[in-house]
Amino acid sequence: MRDLATRGVRVKVITGDNRHVAAHVASTIGLDWKAVLTGEALAGLREEALWHLAPRTDLFVEVDPQQKERIVRALQHAGHSVGYLGDGINDAPALHAADVGISVDQAVDVARDSADVVLLKPTWTFSAAVSTTVAALSPTRSSTFPSLPARTSAICEHGARHAAATLLPLAAKQILLNNFLSDLPSIAISTDNVDRERVAQASAGT
Repeated sequence: MRDLATRGVRVKVITGDNRHVAAHVASTIGLDWKAVLTGEALAGLREEALWHLAPRTDLFVEVDPQQKERIVRALQHAGHSVGYLGDGINDAPALHAADVGISVDQAVDVARDSADVVLLKPTWTFSAAVSTTVAALSPTRSSTFPSLPARTSAICEHGARHAAATLLPLAAKQILLNNFLSDLPSIAISTDNVDRERVAQASAGT
């Protein structure tokens, strides 16, 4: 919890469980268990009131699936980026509404389908998942971004020549051969290692 706080992350518990059980769990992880809002009280709130209460409440208890979604959207309306972690059928609406829906491999099918990120290992944290994704996508970015200016300039050049003349400057086979030969050096990027600084920066952002 302290580590998350240093990153500017505000943790909230949204559950359909009993208020006393949820308050005990919240107190053990350092949340303000007194800053609580029940599903019964939430049902009587207008959206405008929830927009003001949601950011100041750490514990939402005895809520139904639709109320979970309302809480997520209220936090988003208040300007927060919302990540929601859930594994049950009741979590599906909130997972879908959140900016980043997170579930686990053992979750029910509808929760996994609604999530943006599924953690496959019990020991994985979201930070570890981001690090693995960065390591997988970094070579792709390294090969794609450098080629974009060359591809764009080639398209503009061929288009300008074609507009100014009745004949194509290059035949289709010649263009494909040129693209193939220019891509050969990029194969070496697949063996490149990801910089530790880039992985650390991405993990810090979570």
